[in-house]
Amino acid sequence: MPAQTTNVIFGVDIVHGSSRSRETPRYALVILNGEVERFPDISLFKLLRMIRQYRPDILAVDSITELAPNRKELIALLKRLPADVRLVQVTGNEHQEPLTRLAKDRGITFNPLNPVEEAFACACLAAMGVGYIVSVFEDRTIIKVSRARSLGRGGWSQNRYRRKVQGRVREKVRDIEAKLKAIDHEASVTQGFGGLVNGTFVVNKKRSELGALIHNSREEDVQVTVTSVEKDTIEFIPLEKKVREHLIVGVDPGTTIGVAVLNLQGELKGLISSRVMSIPDVIEYIREFGKPVIVATDVVPPPDTVEKIKRSFKATLFAPDERISVDEKVRLGKPYGYNNDHERDALSAAVKAFNTYKNKFAQIDRKAPSHLANDVKAMAIGGTAIDAAISRLIPKPAAKSRATAPAPGPVEGNADVEARLAELREQIRKKDEQIENLRAYVSELKREARDARQRLEARERKLNSLQQRGLDDLRKSKEITIRDKEIDRLKKEVYDERKRNAELRSNIDRLKQIRVLEFRGDKSPVKIIENLSKDAIMACDKKLGLKPGDIVFIRDAGGGPQAASMLIEKGVRVVIRGTFMSHLAEEKFLEAKMPVVSKEDVGLKLVDDFAVLDSHKLDAAIERWKQLLAKREKEKNVEWFNGIIADYKSERRREYRKEQRQSVNQYLGDYTDEE
Repeated sequence: MPAQTTNVIFGVDIVHGSSRSRETPRYALVILNGEVERFPDISLFKLLRMIRQYRPDILAVDSITELAPNRKELIALLKRLPADVRLVQVTGNEHQEPLTRLAKDRGITFNPLNPVEEAFACACLAAMGVGYIVSVFEDRTIIKVSRARSLGRGGWSQNRYRRKVQGRVREKVRDIEAKLKAIDHEASVTQGFGGLVNGTFVVNKKRSELGALIHNSREEDVQVTVTSVEKDTIEFIPLEKKVREHLIVGVDPGTTIGVAVLNLQGELKGLISSRVMSIPDVIEYIREFGKPVIVATDVVPPPDTVEKIKRSFKATLFAPDERISVDEKVRLGKPYGYNNDHERDALSAAVKAFNTYKNKFAQIDRKAPSHLANDVKAMAIGGTAIDAAISRLIPKPAAKSRATAPAPGPVEGNADVEARLAELREQIRKKDEQIENLRAYVSELKREARDARQRLEARERKLNSLQQRGLDDLRKSKEITIRDKEIDRLKKEVYDERKRNAELRSNIDRLKQIRVLEFRGDKSPVKIIENLSKDAIMACDKKLGLKPGDIVFIRDAGGGPQAASMLIEKGVRVVIRGTFMSHLAEEKFLEAKMPVVSKEDVGLKLVDDFAVLDSHKLDAAIERWKQLLAKREKEKNVEWFNGIIADYKSERRREYRKEQRQSVNQYLGDYTDEE
């Protein structure tokens, strides 16, 4: 019998008909899903519908010809199945063995004339890891994007309609390309009128691994078709039954991601931190150790990255009631050891989750057989009661018949005898299985008792030894603590120095590139300042060094005169503005006669942290600026001279009016005297 498993396995056998004949075949189906479900007579349509409903891990048959007569029909059938369902032929590859022999070798008895029992035997063998996976698709997927409707015969608006549809195709291609950015793929497109006619992506991943990102879809104007790449021949891959260990995983997301893996005994299985690991890389790293039942984080609320990893394994999310403090992280992670803060945070989250469930795990260890303890813990974490989990994993003894056996009488028929024999065989099988489980449980208890006695004796010897060396150990412990603190301090200093060295090396590389451009002569290097402010100028000076004669480019030139004065003091040669400059700042540069030109005038090209421009275009722009400055000064002088003339005229008018008034007054005075 197969071991208990949480995977769903379908066992299928043909009842009557044939995939090669005109008669529609009917199938017997047995489902292993913790319990056994039997369907004695179903159609192929219902079988496919139940596969889509249950989404089994394995579809087991004794011969693939019962489902499809040839390779073409088999590929068509597998395309109708969910991408993560594996078709398994339990009797072997091209060279098959009798199903009865395989079942007998593994202690499975069944009636080969009964399709339901034969389907049950196929499911049991597949659960044991017997058989070969039928593989007709490569680990590559083709995604095609095309129009979803015909463009028609044409008309007045034919070109506008064509442009609209092909524009939608281009948008869908760009959307898919953005989703596949982190995945190895090849793309090819056909250009059209105002967009794309179609686009094709060949992705180096299985179709089942792309289900969450891209799937078949059809919209008003665009359709997306996702298909697996077919192999030239049918390939049979051995089905290996791997016992996956249940795990607790702590994740610290960010630019540098940290991952810690513990088993359900609290033992550290893996610890890593990396700046280049993507979410699929993290999932693959975790899968190498087993199947996580808890994905833990050290912050509240949980980050989206932790949620994605939790959903990919269908695990339980653990988040603390409040953010774990640094002191507690150090205390939780120190017994295991770690290399950096990211590993410490991931490790503390996993240990915190383990400590939360520690009492429940101890209770399970006391109540459940040791060989089933991890499975019971996994079920308990998922919300199943401990007793219910144990009862599901250990079959209960069959209830005794309340009625007395009837007196022997004449046999009414072979069918009744066969049914009675099958029932008795099933009861014997269940009894044998129960006895084997109980024997294993007793052996585990004896071994645990022996191990406990040995551990107790070892601890007594260790206690005696510690009592004799107590003072020495205390003294050594104190010295070790002092050295550990000193080592941590030195590690931090080394880390800080390495970080500073990396920054300095980066600055040196940039300066070397600038110097190369300066020596070439045809291109002039330009140092970039993010905005016209003191902080941005100081940051650029610290990073690249501003010296007299430099050419600077200001992305956002909307600053004030104080920042302009700072650049004037640095003695830069030219200021290139990316946006319009404020009037006060521009006046400040004009007063200092420092050229200010637009980036469009000099053909500026951005290269990493600095930019380059054509020296001839720069000289021409500076010459134009000088001409503009001379013209402006000339206009200013003319305006000044005109102002002087205007002032002189105004003064002369005032003096003339004054003389006229004096003349009039004198005349009136003379006239009065004559009177």
